[in-house]
Amino acid sequence: MKVSNRLLYYQLRRDLSQNTEKLFKLNNQISAGKRISTPSDDPLGLASVLIYRTELNSYTQYGKSIDYSKGWLNRMDSVLQDTDDLMSRADEIAVQMANASQNSSTRTGAAQEVAQLRAELLSNANAKYGNKYMFGGTQTQTQPYIDVDINSFQGDVTTMSAVLPAGAADGDKFIDTAAGALHNHILQYSAAAAAWNDLGVPADGTSVVVKDQNEVYLFNQGQWKDVYQGNDTTFSVQIGKGTTAMTNIPGSDIFSNSQGNAYATLLKLEKALRSNDVAGITASIGDIDNSSTVVANNLAKVGAVVNELDHTKTVIDRSTVDTTSSMSNIEDLDYAEAITSLQNQQTIYQATLKSASMITSLSLVDFIK
Repeated sequence: MKVSNRLLYYQLRRDLSQNTEKLFKLNNQISAGKRISTPSDDPLGLASVLIYRTELNSYTQYGKSIDYSKGWLNRMDSVLQDTDDLMSRADEIAVQMANASQNSSTRTGAAQEVAQLRAELLSNANAKYGNKYMFGGTQTQTQPYIDVDINSFQGDVTTMSAVLPAGAADGDKFIDTAAGALHNHILQYSAAAAAWNDLGVPADGTSVVVKDQNEVYLFNQGQWKDVYQGNDTTFSVQIGKGTTAMTNIPGSDIFSNSQGNAYATLLKLEKALRSNDVAGITASIGDIDNSSTVVANNLAKVGAVVNELDHTKTVIDRSTVDTTSSMSNIEDLDYAEAITSLQNQQTIYQATLKSASMITSLSLVDFIK
């Protein structure tokens, strides 16, 4: 094969360029600490690395969701613990004031403390986490509970209905929801007359407890409104692939549950104390116990979710370590091996330069001499 000077110089330049490229690549790998910097370095390895990176990103997002949810739930736990303490104190007051040795004066004094307990309960029910109301269901920007004036509280009504309730006892009340002149009026049954008497148009701010719902209603601007302004919807966060955890509990499940309405109970206890109504005070003791049970059940529910989040976070942390290790085994550089390769490549490069200088220095004149 005839080798022209042009071909010779082209080959020398090509060899030097390849050696320089190898040196450059090794230097970049050592600087970055990564074996793979471009897809051509290891196509299959890079594909695995990209999968691992996607997994790590998802673990990071799951971890953030868990941390936020735990913060929310820990705040909820504190609120419920305080609510449980409030109801315990209310129970002590009710038991003490139901005693025949108490009188109107001591009960009026106790009513002031119950009023404070009710204010604290309302504050708990309207608690926020960040800028969101915690107990309004999914309506996190709406204050869940409306306060009522104890002086306008009318006690129990049997039901809200468009039909007169059957089997009424003397003094029973109900709210007429039928269209007509008595719409939204409170009616009271008179056994002597065997008839329902209209008590007139409720004054704005009038509140009652509807017994068949065990819920407090407030008359406002011509309408009866549930004092609970939230909804009954829960929301969840994703904490893993196909795994979610419930984060919120609506206030209707805690503070105004039909099985034990803490807000209504304190209202009725305060009114009974102010009225020196021993029977009403005694009846409130069972209502307080029911409300405390509801709060305790929800505390247990919160604890169960927190435990689930803790367990999931532990699994995510372990998975993050394992995935990072697997990704590192593929893309991280073996420095000892890389330094050795760099030294070898430097030797090859220097030898190539030396060889090139020797070859290119030869000419026809050297042989003529």
